[in-house]
Parts: sequence; C-alpha cells; structure tokens
Amino acid sequence: MEQQQFDIDRLVSQHMEKMRMEIEGKRRRQAREIMEAIEERVTKKLRGKEEEIEKIEKLNWALEERVKSLCIENEIWRDLAQTNEATANALRSNLGQVLASVSQQVKVGVGIETTAAAADKVDDAQSCCDSSWNLDRRTFLEAEGEKNGGGRLCRSCRVEESCALLLPCRHLCLCTVCGCRLHTCPICKSPKNAILHIKMS
Repeated sequence: MEQQQFDIDRLVSQHMEKMRMEIEGKRRRQAREIMEAIEERVTKKLRGKEEEIEKIEKLNWALEERVKSLCIENEIWRDLAQTNEATANALRSNLGQVLASVSQQVKVGVGIETTAAAADKVDDAQSCCDSSWNLDRRTFLEAEGEKNGGGRLCRSCRVEESCALLLPCRHLCLCTVCGCRLHTCPICKSPKNAILHIKMS
C-alpha cells in the first residue's frame, strides 16, 4: 500500500510538473505573440509619423523658399516704386517748368516776330523727344489759342481738354480717353510708353 501510494504521488507530481511546464510554455508564447503584435503596431505608427515628419519638412522647405522669393520680389517692387516716384517727381518738376515757360511766352509774346515766323522757327527746332522741350508749330498755335481764350484742346478728338502727358516725348496733347486709346504721339509720331495724367489747376 505504501509503495502504491508512493507511485501514485510520483505520477501526480510528474503530471503536475508536465502541466506546469505546458502552461508556462503557453504563457511565454502568448506573451511573445502579444509583444510582436505591439511591436508591429508601434513600428507602423512610427513609420507613419516619420512620413508625416518628412512631408512637413518638405512643406516647410517649400514655404521658406516661397518666403525668400516674396522678400526678393518685395525688394524689387520697393525699388521700382522708389524709381517711379523719383521719375514722377522729376516729370512733375519739368512739367511745371515747361508750363511756366509756355505761360510766360504766351503773356510776354515772341518779340517782334510774327506768329507765322515764330511757328516756322519752332518747326525747325529739335523735337521734344531729345528733352529739349521746344514747341512745334501746333503747340505754339495752341499757346496762341490759349492766349486768345481758345484753351488747350485734345489733338485727337478736338473736344476735351488736353490732360495726358505722353512719355517719353513729353507732349501734353491728348485727353484721358484718347491718351489711353492711341499708341503714338499725334505731334511727333513717337511710340507711347506711358502716360501721366495732369491736373490743370
């Protein structure tokens, strides 16, 4: 009986040890599978975050390049605005001098020369395109007309007052509508690059 009891205890002990080892093995396999699943999931998330970081870096680089180009463009526009402002101031000053000169010539007259002789002399003078600011025959006749109360009319429509200064020839001979419509100066036939609207006070 004692031997049988001992054998039974030994078999139970061996069976329990075997079951414990199997349970331990299953637990380890489950733990390993869980760790592998977690690691795979974390790896996917890390890969996705790295791709997002790469996209953000590319976008940031593109934005930096855009900001640099906008800064350069801003500098160019600022320089151009300053240049245009200086040109407008110079043109305004030159126009004031020309208008004052014309007004003085109209008030004082042209001396002992007749109107026709003075107009012929103006025709022989240099064109205004070389910045000599001489008047041609029509400008002189317009000045005479303004002296006589006729006013300075548009050379194209002959209705509106001339208020558009053509560049680069600097002839004040068109109204606003004709200045935008025509591409050449009606006096010297030079191509028009721009127009400056003059407010006659």
